[in-house]
Amino acid sequence: MTLSQLTVYGAGLIGGSVALVARKTGICKRLVAIDVERPTSRPLADVFDDWAISGAEQQRALKQAELTVLCVPVRAVVALLPSLLRQTTGTVTDCGSTKVAIVDAVKNHPERTRFVAGHPMAGHPEGGLTNASQDLFAKRRWIICKEGSSASALTAVEGLVSASGAEIVHLSAAEHDASVAWTSHVPQVLASALSVYVHKNQAARAAGPAFASATRVAGGAAAMWSDIFGTNAPAVGGALVELGRALADLGHQLEAGNVDPTLDLLAQARALRPPRA
Repeated sequence: MTLSQLTVYGAGLIGGSVALVARKTGICKRLVAIDVERPTSRPLADVFDDWAISGAEQQRALKQAELTVLCVPVRAVVALLPSLLRQTTGTVTDCGSTKVAIVDAVKNHPERTRFVAGHPMAGHPEGGLTNASQDLFAKRRWIICKEGSSASALTAVEGLVSASGAEIVHLSAAEHDASVAWTSHVPQVLASALSVYVHKNQAARAAGPAFASATRVAGGAAAMWSDIFGTNAPAVGGALVELGRALADLGHQLEAGNVDPTLDLLAQARALRPPRA
């Protein structure tokens, strides 16, 4: 697959990494970024053949795109997607962290079949174009929600994902949001809570590698997580309530001197851990 033009809307960590993949693998003849300004950082800024900053430039970048990848926060995708599908005749995909709100935004759109909802399960705590990497997606999962998409649109997006070295996983939008609540959103809450409560209990002076590992993603970008929690609150809330009850029960058992339930939990976790190579 060789695209005539790949347009990346939002040249940050994900968009920049998509561009580096495209440049490395040669899957497109022309690579264009849409953003509010052209960054001064090089050589990453020069990965793109052109930068579309003004409204007219952005319209041209969309019109000429065979594939457009939206790499902006979820609510921005929701706001942009309906009009964007009218501005381009090519395939459009996104990299948003939740999917139901995005899919719902275009469920009755006349050009719905040209959109493929997607989410690469990869990132970097700092974000930004300067942290982009051509290997960011390698051996990671890239979730694709193919319902409502045409076969040709799906082929274009899966070609990009395969070129990145990621593993394609097909889920419905609802399955995606329920799953990432557990695998991504709850861990963010737990890491942040652990970081805050260690500080409140003045325990940081005893912190070691285990604490650093457990809190690596604590905090996160405010804009991104506001969108995630705002569009996936029921799933995240339900998961936290279920987990909270289980942890509270373990806490009561430990307070009573009964360590067996906690040891049983650790044993279950060990059994689920993949064998070391």
